[in-house]
Amino acid sequence: MKKITLLLTFCFVIGYVLPSLGQGNFNTSLHKTRNGKPTWYNSENGGFETLTNVPMSELGCVECHDAVDANGDPYPATGYTPDCVDCHATNSNWDVTQNDCLGCHSREASIINVHQVPDVHRDASTPFVCKDCHKKEELHGDDGVEYASMFDPGAIQTDCQQAGCHTSVANNSAHNQHLDNIHCTSCHASTNLACYNCHFESQVDAHVKRAFKQVTDFIILVNRTKDGKVHPATFQSLSYEGNTWVAMGPSVAHTITKDNARTCSDCHANFGGSIPAIDDWNAGGGIKFATWNPADSTITTLTGVVPLPVDYKYSFKMDFISYNGDPSDPPTPSKNWSYVKDEVDGFQLEYATPLTTDQMESLGMDITLVNVERQINSIPDGFNLEQNYPNPFNPTTTIKFSLAERSEVELVVYDALGNQIETLVRGDHDAGVYEVDFDATGLTSGVYFYQIKMASFTETKKLVLMK
Repeated sequence: MKKITLLLTFCFVIGYVLPSLGQGNFNTSLHKTRNGKPTWYNSENGGFETLTNVPMSELGCVECHDAVDANGDPYPATGYTPDCVDCHATNSNWDVTQNDCLGCHSREASIINVHQVPDVHRDASTPFVCKDCHKKEELHGDDGVEYASMFDPGAIQTDCQQAGCHTSVANNSAHNQHLDNIHCTSCHASTNLACYNCHFESQVDAHVKRAFKQVTDFIILVNRTKDGKVHPATFQSLSYEGNTWVAMGPSVAHTITKDNARTCSDCHANFGGSIPAIDDWNAGGGIKFATWNPADSTITTLTGVVPLPVDYKYSFKMDFISYNGDPSDPPTPSKNWSYVKDEVDGFQLEYATPLTTDQMESLGMDITLVNVERQINSIPDGFNLEQNYPNPFNPTTTIKFSLAERSEVELVVYDALGNQIETLVRGDHDAGVYEVDFDATGLTSGVYFYQIKMASFTETKKLVLMK
């Protein structure tokens, strides 16, 4: 009898207690808190709620889950709470399948099952699945930190260059030149995926998720704040009662290619490349990512590399559309949409910064076309460079300057040793008062200088970055 009792106790410990102990900090993990959506949506974080004025609690199901749990049981209509059974088959061996992951991570599911984009890891002789790279320590929140988003440093520990993965890379000119500044996926991810134009009335009025379509065959490039490297980004665009919004962050689909990575001409127009986004920019200082075709109710989107310009709030555009049917209609493909406008009322860029003017110029983009916001229509009495505000600052500050007459202007930031950090403005500007933002993400605390140069005026001022 004692042997039977011991055996049952052993089975209980192995089957239930140990798996539970393995996720002692689960309550702080993103799989439990689901902090990601409110971080992006809520008004206190500068999200889309600032335009809709609709609290997230009124949007229907705000916690992500599939139709059934890992045991195959349907979720209740109300009262759902994230738990182990979302991922683990608790009625059998606590295993986690690829489909359990893809039930929530719908973009990856679309890449794999709808668009069927190859990936060197998934297509290996022994195919990789999510948990081969994303270990339980990461998924269970073993570090005990409650992250606001998966983009927070530490939230996702998995990356290309880490123990057990690509601890070394091939020694070639491309790697040697770019490895310190450009993330592997910027060259090796074949595409990203974005949801183009969600009709938010459908979500608010009927709790129906309706986007016009998913788009692929592009890679938007930003600077990821996590490591300061150039990294792919994706976005979600929305429209609601005539208001428009873009939310963008440094994410990449699992579409990695080993042998067909981008080469110089795929990114650099000045190296002989024909890149639609850069051609668009150089033709007039803007990038139109998506164009609505009213004749057949389709969209045309840019393909290939799309550098996010430093003045993206003015220059990165797309046509926004609205669904003409009933918000409760099934979210099936439809041509019952119409044009709204191509201006973005709110652009939310999180965990990333746009490319600098120096990075843009290195890709062959004409930086004299950068839009520096003109503040006052009247002509000032003289030339002036004002003190940046705020100062000290972290990580962004604003610099204002005045031109008494049309002038060729260059505004450059230097470090304390006189090394050039970034060119903020270069080009011909009409008389007026202007302001430009300087983002010091990736720089260390210390004293820096900014200098304006014109034919008849030069001035230098000090700014202090305090992190």
